[in-house]
Amino acid sequence: MKNRTTIVYIAAGFIAISLVAAAYFFLRKPEKIAHPVPAEGKTVIVFKDVTYSGEKKGKIDWQIRAKIARKYIDKPIIEMEMLEGEYKPKAGTTVTFKGSKGFMNTENEKGNVEDVDIIYNREYTLTTKYLAFDFKNGLTTTSAPVKIQGSKLLLMGVGLTADTTGEIIKIEKDVSGFVMAQKGKYNFAANSFLYYLKDNLYVLDGKATMKGQDLDVSCSRLSIFSDGENVQKIDARGNVRLVSKGNVAKSERAVYHFTQDKAAPSASPGTTKGKRAMTGESTTHKLSEWKLAVGKPTVRTER
Repeated sequence: MKNRTTIVYIAAGFIAISLVAAAYFFLRKPEKIAHPVPAEGKTVIVFKDVTYSGEKKGKIDWQIRAKIARKYIDKPIIEMEMLEGEYKPKAGTTVTFKGSKGFMNTENEKGNVEDVDIIYNREYTLTTKYLAFDFKNGLTTTSAPVKIQGSKLLLMGVGLTADTTGEIIKIEKDVSGFVMAQKGKYNFAANSFLYYLKDNLYVLDGKATMKGQDLDVSCSRLSIFSDGENVQKIDARGNVRLVSKGNVAKSERAVYHFTQDKAAPSASPGTTKGKRAMTGESTTHKLSEWKLAVGKPTVRTER
């Protein structure tokens, strides 16, 4: 009987301790849990398969579609992944593009795209590692290597500034590539490159060279004129050296007409072949036959 009473007391004591402990944990003031506070500019809303667009004079000026987009709540920034879009700087001109990721400020319409592929009016493609764009001012720039390719043109270089409104493209440095003409492929190189799309004019500036099967020209600045399909002529200026079939013409300026197979150096031209040299005021060369006409020539024969 005494043992039973002892067990009852022990059990009652255990129950009392349990109730006290429960009252402590359940009835005490809850401890405040601190949740992480988002850093400034880090509050975002995530969208999938989203489209952003801008208008000018009541018409859609640009449009970007992205598989994933993160819209910041406290600033006008959108981050995008797997994006593509198009930009219409003016009537009749469409620039389509795609990239792996990028961002855009929706207020000033500026941004950046990585791993870029661009198609200009279905005529030329441009690829580069990254590209900054400014839709309002119609500008795109990069300091990365670029590659531009068309049906009759391949151009590579480093750094690009494109004015899509004025339709002018500039490659900043280390330019090389080729252009297809009626008589085949001509490789070219220069320090920098300008392309005036409206005029179908290419300008190679600084140590410019152009070489083909029947023509090798070097100069300070070389302009290549096209009709949109074929090269019509080239205009070489500054320390011009033009070589064809073993003949060398030197001048401060020379114009070569591809359709007429004719070169017309001017400003103190000279031509050499073997041991003979001729200089004069103006010349016209028929390159296929190398017929030479020199006005007021001075002839020097070396033996």
